[in-house]
Amino acid sequence: MRIKSNASPDELSSPFFKSNEEFCSDFESFIANKNGKVKGNYNAWSYLIFGKISNPTNWNLTYKKSTFTSTGNLLLSSKYQSLLVLAEWETERRGTHNSEFTIRKKIRTDFLKKMVNKSLSELDFSKKYMLEIKNEKSKLIFKLTEILKPLFQSGEIYKIEHKNDKLKIEMRTEKHHFELFDKLINEL
Repeated sequence: MRIKSNASPDELSSPFFKSNEEFCSDFESFIANKNGKVKGNYNAWSYLIFGKISNPTNWNLTYKKSTFTSTGNLLLSSKYQSLLVLAEWETERRGTHNSEFTIRKKIRTDFLKKMVNKSLSELDFSKKYMLEIKNEKSKLIFKLTEILKPLFQSGEIYKIEHKNDKLKIEMRTEKHHFELFDKLINEL
């Protein structure tokens, strides 16, 4: 396994360690099946793993989980813990610089911004997300929202940005979503 454990000996029997180890192992297997490269590390508290696939364009995948506690103990109340889980999928799409856009979760001040900024609107199928677009709606937006609709509905999408010929999809999730990623790389 190219993804290495950096856990202390005390952590090896932890159910959190075993869960993170399984997550990293599944990720490494998925990337290996696509003839990609992986690196990263994990322990009972966190993981930070990277994958790179060329199919036919390059995709960079990053998954991160961090658990912060004020007491230093995972078994204490979650009232004193903070958990960050994120996934990022990124690719370069040359020649698409004229279709820049951002899809992001809605914030409180968006109702005011919508009145002033005509390039800001709600997504057609979800009032929880805003679309900011420089030009007209591209086919890419329709394709992305169609493929990733389950992640929009579950609220796992954090932000999708297409800028300077780069597409970046940010999620807040503890799941791999390999089936959606496969669909994405096959249909884009």
